[in-house]
Formats: sequence, structure tokens, C-alpha cells
Amino acid sequence: MKTLKKFIPYLILIFSLAFLSIIVRSILHNNQRLLYDVDFQLFIIGSILFIGYYINRIAPKTIIPSFVWAIFAGMALQPVLSFFMEDIEGLKVIMEVFGAIILFAGGLEIPFQNFKKWFLPIATLSLVGVILTSIGFSFIIYGLMNFLGEFDAALIPSMLILSAALSSTDPTAIIPTLNMLKFKRPEIKQIAISESALTDVSGSVFTRFLILALITAPKINNGILNYFVPLLQKSTYDAFALQIISGILVGYLGFLMIKNFYYSQNHDEESDPALLISIPIFTFVLGNILSGAGFLAAFTSGLMSDTIGGMKKVSHFYESLLNHLIKPFIFIILGALVPISILVDLAPIGIISGLIFMFILRPIVVFVTLSPWWFKHMFKLKDLLFLSLIRETGIIAAILIVIAATFDIIQSDFVIAIGMWIILMTLIIEPPLTPWLAKKIGVAE
Repeated sequence: MKTLKKFIPYLILIFSLAFLSIIVRSILHNNQRLLYDVDFQLFIIGSILFIGYYINRIAPKTIIPSFVWAIFAGMALQPVLSFFMEDIEGLKVIMEVFGAIILFAGGLEIPFQNFKKWFLPIATLSLVGVILTSIGFSFIIYGLMNFLGEFDAALIPSMLILSAALSSTDPTAIIPTLNMLKFKRPEIKQIAISESALTDVSGSVFTRFLILALITAPKINNGILNYFVPLLQKSTYDAFALQIISGILVGYLGFLMIKNFYYSQNHDEESDPALLISIPIFTFVLGNILSGAGFLAAFTSGLMSDTIGGMKKVSHFYESLLNHLIKPFIFIILGALVPISILVDLAPIGIISGLIFMFILRPIVVFVTLSPWWFKHMFKLKDLLFLSLIRETGIIAAILIVIAATFDIIQSDFVIAIGMWIILMTLIIEPPLTPWLAKKIGVAE
């Protein structure tokens, strides 16, 4: 009886999504004009929010994260979400704003003192790791496409951008897993969270930089490596350094605004969360205007702030906004972006590359980037093994994939389909695997 009860949440969600898929297709079968009716579109937006709420209530009773169920919901809603796809520029703006808010929240989650203490290994794994992951996964996709006879030179820019976007990790996906464990070295938990948040920023900045480089660079049709060679020029380093410096300065400006308005509040004074929504948007836009480092600016302003005083009162609101509104919305839209037939056609490439990505590429990057501290005995072998498999790809990667799909040089169906397979696999396989591994190798009790 207990075993049967465990399956009830799965059955509820599966039958609900199947019923939803049948209903929306039946409604549109003879009423295609409904898609262009403003009232119907508003009804669908409201339905997305309700479905996100429904999934968040039931999904915690399953081992599959709510983000994955949200992607499945997007697949079920594909016919009625097509009006989103027609305004791809508007969708891009929404995703960029949501990305800035999420990265700002990621900065808030990191204890700044711990971040400074472990800055060098965290920064090395995040910054160097993003570049190594991007290059490594580009070659993995390139090799698989050639092996399966599916390679097309026109796909190379798409492979590069996809690889850069997937190099990001998802702190919101790993935090529930980490909270389940009692670590023998508590700093490993803080390093995992801090590195994951910073990797999101590094992946965002590098993906945006790579898109701009590919747009302005001449077309190359003779291999992956030739696309990366121009990035080694001094002018590229200068432009990248300008992005980093400008992003940090704009982020500091956002921090000063938070400090002025929130840190001075009394504990009895009512706090208004509006500033915590306006700051990431403001810093993102200003950072992009100055150098294109808007995501870094939003993250920096959050990182330099501490959840004390007035900010502590609104932190719960901010967490609810992200987990119960923004993130379900993004994953539902992601699930609706690519036809299921294309997802099925690209399944062999997506599944094989996903397994290589999780169990070979990610561990290699962790061991290579953290080897100096391993040799100094600051990390043990089991620490590196654990950090290798607590690297789920999630929300920021999804946002970057959607943003990248709006550019003409990118073949959107290919990027979204492969990206969705990687996201699904990491979010399904790693959450139950990580606690078992942590206890098995002795990182946690």
C-alpha cells in the first residue's frame, strides 16, 4: 500500500498533463483564430501561472524536480503557446529581465565572507571551467554529429553557443539536495553554492560575448577550433576585460542603492520589495549599455549585499517570486519552444552527449581547474568527486538557450532540442544520485 502511495503523485501529474494536452488540441482543432484573440492569450498566461502553482504543490512528492515537470507541461501546451513564438524579440526581453533577477538573487544567496575566503578556487572553477566546458562540449557535439552522419557546417555556430550556454550550473537545483545532507566539511557546501552561482554569471557573460563575436566574425566552415582562435587576440581580451570591469562597477552602484535604502531601515519599519526587483533590471540595462555585461552587474549588486535589516524581511518574498512564478514560467516556455518530433529525432545525440557531459566532461573540468588546491591538500579526492556531480544545468542555461535562439546565425530547433535533453538529464539523474554518492564516498553523513 505504501509503495502504491508513492506512485500517486506521478500518476496525478502524468494524467493531468496528458489531459491538458488533449484539451488544448481539441479546443484549437477548429478554432485556430483563438490564438490571436487577446482575451484568450491573457487566459493562457494565467493558466501558465496556475499550472506552475499546481506542479509546485505536487512535484515535491516525486523524485523528479518541479522544473522537469514544468518542461513537460510546456510540451503539453505547445499548440496554445505558439503566440509567444511569433514575438521572439519580446520573449527575449522577458528572458533577459528574468535572468537578471535570478542572477541578482544568486548573488544574495552567497555569504560574501565565505566567498572571499575561497575566491581563488571558486573563480578558477567558474571562469576557466566555463571556457573549458564550452570548448570540450563543442568537440563532443562535433564528433557525435560526424559519427552519426548528421554534421552540417552551418551548425557550428549553434554548437558553440549551445556549449557556452550549457556550461552554466544551477544553484537553485543543487540547494535542495545540499540541504538534505550533513557535511563533514561544511565549507564544501558553501563552495558548491558559491561556485554554481558564479558559474551562472560566467556562462552568461561568455555566451553573450561569443554571440557578439560570431555575429561580427567572418564565416568559417573548416572546424570548431578555428572559431575559438580569434578569441585569443589581444583586442578580444581587452573587450572582455572592459566587460568585467564595467559590470563590477555598475554592480557596485546597485549595491550602493541597496545600502542607502535598505541597510538604514529599522527592524520595525515596513520593507518594500520593489527596490529588489528594480535594482537587477536597472543594473542589467546600464551594464549592457556600457559594455554588454548586464548579467554580471546584476549578480555583483546582489553578491555585495547581505540579507540583513530591511532586506531580510523581503528575502522570503523574493524566494517565492523566483521559485513559484519566474522559474516555472521559464521552463514551461522552454518546453513549448521546440516541436516534439524534432526532440525525438535528436534524442540519440542529446542523450549520448548528455551522458558524456555529466560523467566525463564535468569531472575532467573540475579536476583540471582545482588540481592546484588538490595538490596543496586543500581539497581531497572525494571533495572533487562530489563537486563533479553536483553540477546540474538548469534555469540560466534555459534562459541563455532561448535568448540565443532569437539570433539569425543560430538554428533554434537544434539548440533548444539538444539543450533541453541536457537539462532534462542533469535534473533527473543528478539529484537522486548526488546524496547517495556523497554518503558513499564519505563527504556527508
